[in-house]
Amino acid sequence: MSEDEKFEKLNMEMFMKYMGKNPVYATFLGLHDPYDWLLPDGSSKNVFESLELAKEWIDKMKKTVKYNKLSPDHKIDWKVLEQLYEKSKFQVHEHRVWETSPDAFDEVGGAFFVMLTRDYAPIEKRVDAIVARMEKLPKYLEEFRTRFEKSKPVKLWTEIAIESCQQIPGLFMFLVASTKGVVSNELHTRLTKAADDLQQPIEQHLKWLQSLLPKTKTEWALGRQKFAKWLKLRSLEMTADEIYDLGVKYLKKLKQERDRLAQKTAPGKTAQEVIKAIDANAPKTFEEALKTTKEAMEKSRQFIIDNDLATVHPNDKLHVEETPAFMAPLLPFAALIMPAKFDKRQEGIYIVTRPKDIKNLGKHLNYAGIPGTAVHEGFPGHFLQGAMSNRGSLVRLFASGSETIEGWAHYCEEMMTEHGFIKDLESRLMKVNDGIWRATRIIVDVKLSRGEMTFDEAVNILMKEADMSKEAAVAEVRRYTLTPGYPLSYLLGKHLILQVRTDIKKRMGKKFSEKFFHDTITTNGELPIALLKEVFDMELAEQGIK
Repeated sequence: MSEDEKFEKLNMEMFMKYMGKNPVYATFLGLHDPYDWLLPDGSSKNVFESLELAKEWIDKMKKTVKYNKLSPDHKIDWKVLEQLYEKSKFQVHEHRVWETSPDAFDEVGGAFFVMLTRDYAPIEKRVDAIVARMEKLPKYLEEFRTRFEKSKPVKLWTEIAIESCQQIPGLFMFLVASTKGVVSNELHTRLTKAADDLQQPIEQHLKWLQSLLPKTKTEWALGRQKFAKWLKLRSLEMTADEIYDLGVKYLKKLKQERDRLAQKTAPGKTAQEVIKAIDANAPKTFEEALKTTKEAMEKSRQFIIDNDLATVHPNDKLHVEETPAFMAPLLPFAALIMPAKFDKRQEGIYIVTRPKDIKNLGKHLNYAGIPGTAVHEGFPGHFLQGAMSNRGSLVRLFASGSETIEGWAHYCEEMMTEHGFIKDLESRLMKVNDGIWRATRIIVDVKLSRGEMTFDEAVNILMKEADMSKEAAVAEVRRYTLTPGYPLSYLLGKHLILQVRTDIKKRMGKKFSEKFFHDTITTNGELPIALLKEVFDMELAEQGIK
């Protein structure tokens, strides 16, 4: 057996052991039997056992596989696994969200929605699995609560958990209503009973969350030292100060560009006045906005194909749905539930959030902004990247290079403007305005994560610089507090991808093809930029290019 074969065999063995510990993650990846009928252990025991499994994986890899005899592709996978373990250690031992954020539904809640909306099996089979998980949910909640017997949860995150818990019964009511007459009467009766039986355990869990509030702490920031360590573990090759300075530089540049485009759009008016007018040019109802978003997705997909900008497989599907209420508190605009690696068909769900106040619809979903959002989330952004990456290495599912994932989607907005998909002045202005939001994210992320900015200061800067509604800004900052280093990934990632493109263009000369460049990124879409550069080096070496 070759070293490559040994490596692949070990990876599959350890991957399946990890799925056994994390069946909800298996569902998201498209592994359904027997995982769809199971829930993980909700206690801290599972957190530490999953980390120990990552260590076992690394130890076996180093003991049984010779690195220098692996193919270049597998050497990249080796590095991914080493980074996975180091980042997991940081998350478990230093960030410790698992014992400071008491949101039990953050992981398992989304799985119910995915199982209903992804058409990977007959609806009868999917609902049977949903019921099995609903029946196991009280035990999971009981186990989950043990995580907090000796820890102090964060007050803000406890408040988010309370909102989430209050919304989750709505999901189960939706499941009952949407499957009536679609599944057998016997199964629907079981589903209805499971939903009714959950009322008391969820009420008990809500009371427990409310009882935590007097015991909570207000501090949630990583701090300067830990944030610097986290950026280093991600191999970003830039310090927090350098990233912050980059955000300040882009903010200044993009604000100037916004003013220039505003003057061209409506001479004599300020950028804020022009954007307000653009916001007003929006669908009258959320339903119409959802329809317009679906149409924009299809147009961007066809544009990619017609202009030969990237590979698009004809059978890959992207569904557009309203964000479930229980997920809405942390998703102010839209998000993508990625296609599953192991499903026979590559299908994703693009969820769009209904604003609490319909007057804010234009700020969320105006005609000029929808095309850019569709490009970012759908084609050629996240969905295309996810569908293509899923056809590649198993190990790279764990790479979690957020600067590549989010940077690619943000890069796509600029690239599609260069090619004329986004061409009217209003849409270009909104794209630049979104860029200001991403630049502001860098500034806020660095300052928040280091404990140098308060929650309210972060909300105010997003409202001031990115022209956000307070509702949207609060939801954004809530998410930022839980994911230090992630919000800066959008603009930083785009900046790094543009640098890579310049380098590859220079090295390839007349041989350079945008489709080659884009396909290399989409097929390796989870890799951090540092490892993505190594993939490009490999690809160019095969062509005899240094």
